This record gives sequence, structure tokens and C-alpha cells, in this order.
Amino acid sequence: MSEQHAYDLRMGVTELTRGRDRLLAAQCESVQPFEVCGVVVAAMHDVCEFDACAVMLTDNDTTLPSGGIVEGFDPSMCAPFWDNELLDPDFNKFRDLLRCVDPVATLVDAVDGDLERSPRYQKFYGSNGVTDELRAVFSSGPSCLAVAVFTRSDGCFTPEEVHDVRELAPVVTATFRASFGQMAVTVDGAGPAVIILDGDDEITSMTAGGARLLDDLRGHELDAAHVPGLIRAAAMRARWSRAPTTVTTRMVGRSGQWLRVHVAPLQGDARSVAITIEPARPDDMFKIVMESYGFTARETDIVLRLARGMAAKEVGRDLAISVHTVRDHIKVIYDKAGVNSRGELIAQLFTNHYLERFHESVVHLG
Repeated sequence: MSEQHAYDLRMGVTELTRGRDRLLAAQCESVQPFEVCGVVVAAMHDVCEFDACAVMLTDNDTTLPSGGIVEGFDPSMCAPFWDNELLDPDFNKFRDLLRCVDPVATLVDAVDGDLERSPRYQKFYGSNGVTDELRAVFSSGPSCLAVAVFTRSDGCFTPEEVHDVRELAPVVTATFRASFGQMAVTVDGAGPAVIILDGDDEITSMTAGGARLLDDLRGHELDAAHVPGLIRAAAMRARWSRAPTTVTTRMVGRSGQWLRVHVAPLQGDARSVAITIEPARPDDMFKIVMESYGFTARETDIVLRLARGMAAKEVGRDLAISVHTVRDHIKVIYDKAGVNSRGELIAQLFTNHYLERFHESVVHLG
């Protein structure tokens, strides 16, 4: 082994350790999910070179982006990016990576070096000088917590860079899970806002409060004049479903407030949509927390019944499964949540997330 090669290996280990340490430090602090996106960007800068990136939280029900950090991308790329992701057949789509054993992939590898095979390269990457793209998904069990895309314009991502991103992926997932466990729920007394978008994603009208909510959802996007990319993606899903349909998803703004967003095509004009944005409901927050632990639908059913004080035998009778199956599920639930008892589970999943909101919403008289 040459001295230069040995030096490169030592530097690679040092950079990987630095990135991992950033993420582990965030796990020890009360870092919110949106803030973790920024930590992930910094950690990835430690282990690989890229010109632009986006790290985005996702809504597990819809797989739409719900918030995140965008760095270096021209705002004009937002619409074609989500057009491609939602509508075009292409390589390394996020939903496909979610089903893969390996959550990290590069575009150059996927197309065997022929970038012209990729529709997104043909439509917008090529004209913007992109020479490779690296994607990653961060999932917990069946739940996709976040996705990331990194691009560069001076060659391909090296095998060493891909290896280091792959090594960091489980630490990133654990950090997102920890942040959901610390999630603060902002109580906003403002009512819902309604926004009308035309077929070109231009705002034609909106109610009071709409501008503030849109600004909160822009994240770190550079162009404040346009509708946030999160909203455009949801509008696109509603417009281009096989039949015009209402899309309901959850998003988080820079303030840390979680929002419920409804998008519905207008009658007589399928390309125009009405968007209703309102504070997330307790059941929305419950689903977000459950998904962050990677609980399956059956495990979530059992958690709900344990919270009601049901014994294992009662849970089995209610769900028409054996008590032995219930106990097996409970063991898995405890392992995923990192607890040893029902009391610890309830305290971690419910008291920590909802007691503060309860206190804030109570009016104390005299």
C-alpha cells in the first residue's frame, strides 16, 4: 500500500467519524426533525463532494415531501424535479429505493454510465451541468422518514463516497427517529387558510394567513416569489391522478409547526386546485410518532389498546388474534421503542408528545 493510499484511507475514516459524530450529537439534543435535515447536509459534506442537495422529510401515507433543506439547486428545477419524480418512469425513484435492500444509489451506476437514458437528465440535469446524482432513503421498518438527493457537476461520486453515505444512512435514520421522539407541537390559534392555484402554480387568491403559512413552508428555498415546492408536489399529485382526487398530507415548516394540507381540483377546471392549510391534528401527530418508530399497522393497533389499559388477553379478543401473538407483538414494540414496560411505553409515546399540548390548550379559571 502506498503512503498516499494509506493517507487517503485515514482521511476517509476521519471524515466518516466526523459526520457520524455530528449525527450522534444531534441525537443527544432536543433537535427537531426540520433541524435534523440541516445536520444531515453538514454530515454529508464531511464524507462527499456535491454542488447541490435536498434533504426532505416525507409523509408516509402519500410519500410526498413534508419539509426539509434545499441547498444549491436553482429554483427553476423544483417543478421539473417533482414532475419527474411523480410522473415519469426513471431510475432510482425514491419509492423504488424504499423497497431495495441498499438505500443508496447513484444515477451513473443505474444507467451504466449513459446518462442520456435518464429522463431527468434529458429534461433538466443535463442543461444544468449535472454529471451525477446520489440518492438515499432513510426508513424505519415500513415507514419512510426522509429522502435525500445530492448532485455534482465535476464527475461521478466515487465508490468511497457512496460507501461512506451508506455507512451513515442507519445513523441518519436513528437521528430522525430521535427527533420525532422530541417533536414539539406548536399550538397556533389561527384558523385554516385557503389558497387557489391555477394550472401554472400561480396564486389567484388566498385567505388571510395564507402568505405566512406559505413562507413557513418554503424552508431554505431561495426564490420567495414562487409557491413552495412542497405545495407544488401535492398539487401535482392531485391534478395528475387517474381521476381528479383530493390529496391530504402533512408538512412541517421552518417554525417547527406541523400542518395538515388538503389539495382538491376545482370543478370545471381540473388543473386549478384549492389548497387548505391548517394546524396538524392530534391524530396526525400520533401517526407521525408511530411511523418514526417503524411500527406496523398491527403494532399500532396494539399500542392504542395498551394505552387504553387493555390486558394482553383483552387485546387479543378485540383484534381476533391469540394472546401469544399479542405478547410477541408487545416484545417487538418494546424493542422498537427502546422500553421495558407498558408504563415506559405510554410515557414515551404519549405523555412526552401530548401532555405539553394539553397544558397549553387548557384555560385555568381563578
